[in-house]
Amino acid sequence: MAKRRLCIFLHYFPEGYYPLYVQYYLNELSLHFDEVRMVTNRRKIKKAPELMNQDINIQYVENEGYDFGMFYKAFQKIDPLQYDQIACINDSNILFGELTEFINWGTSQPIDFWGLIDSYEAPWFSSHPNNYHIQSHFLVFNEKAINSLPAFFKSMDVTYIYAEKDPKKLRRFIVDQWEIGLSQFLLNKGLTSASYFNSLNLFAKYNIKGKNVTHSLYRELIKEGYPLLKKKVALKKSWRSFLGWEEPWEKLIKEFAYNGHDLPLLINDIKSLI
Repeated sequence: MAKRRLCIFLHYFPEGYYPLYVQYYLNELSLHFDEVRMVTNRRKIKKAPELMNQDINIQYVENEGYDFGMFYKAFQKIDPLQYDQIACINDSNILFGELTEFINWGTSQPIDFWGLIDSYEAPWFSSHPNNYHIQSHFLVFNEKAINSLPAFFKSMDVTYIYAEKDPKKLRRFIVDQWEIGLSQFLLNKGLTSASYFNSLNLFAKYNIKGKNVTHSLYRELIKEGYPLLKKKVALKKSWRSFLGWEEPWEKLIKEFAYNGHDLPLLINDIKSLI
């Protein structure tokens, strides 16, 4: 039997509904994967997702361990041998473009795991001599990497992750061991990786120093064809908002967004989250 392609989408939200940007993202992902599973925090849903494809599976879990906890719990519910590709994608970005070009590129690469963009950012608490990693907001594992995930999970102290109540300590641990550590674990096992956008090339091209290109160069990145906007960028109010002016991200979305989206509806939905 032919193996399938699975996307695990990680979504945390405190309110009893699913934001429109999440529904748009899931619908686009459903065009490229045989199965899309949204893992989200357990809560009472008061408003059904009106625009989300009906064949998207939803798994409710306790909010433990940030993205790692959600992905780990989803992985325990599947038979990984049924899949030759598993994507781990989270809701930290707003998708306003199409993914076809990037999915086709990634599928054509003779590599074990890939993503949209990489990073060399080294936080002060990092335990790694090499901090290179594929940014975990959009990460795709091919068969060899899928087969290595159980060993990675065994290397993680899941008991500590679920028990740690200090959010700062937990976040640092997850960034170190999951965001950076997953790529380093796979690379140290001899697996190969690639990213569509190269962060070092972008910093060099625009002659700017920074830690995370999705923050430091988000305007330039979008103009380069990047289909995502960091949610933190959109949710940060500036003086323009208080004067009733458009924020830079609004102009970018209007200029570069996929025309299949209802842009005024999407922008208003994003603003409602601020």
